[in-house]
Amino acid sequence: MAITMKEAAGARSWIARPNCSLTPTLRRGLIALILAASLITSTAFLLAGAWLVLPFAGIELFLLFLALRAIDRQASDYESIRLDDDSLVVSTRQSAASFSRRFQTAWARVTLEPDDGREPLVCIRAHGHSAHVGRLLTPDQRRQLFSDLSSRLARPH
Repeated sequence: MAITMKEAAGARSWIARPNCSLTPTLRRGLIALILAASLITSTAFLLAGAWLVLPFAGIELFLLFLALRAIDRQASDYESIRLDDDSLVVSTRQSAASFSRRFQTAWARVTLEPDDGREPLVCIRAHGHSAHVGRLLTPDQRRQLFSDLSSRLARPH
């Protein structure tokens, strides 16, 4: 997964997004190419008397469409952390669910905690509220994010 870090006007932000090798335009082009090839082949079989090839080709194309649609939905997922002088804002989007939480930097604490038996996620806590981030990151990237956030929150403001 890809994580980018930006620093501007005294604020630092980390944004994690899934890597997507196909852009939406390339995805549409791929579907059009496969659709054309499948229709040409199916029509040839239809003209040769094998009419059952056409419905199965339609089912195959529909399933391909559903798979690429699921990829489109996941491509818009992200995790964002923005740290400035007095606040830490965590925003996530996973599938259709969005989440945003604001913490005061003076009270925020960062830990690594296991989540559902997998590798530990970065957990930010303050005043009884918490936010887990790192689902889109590799374990090494999570540890790096944890280290970076911990050192920045430990600094006196």
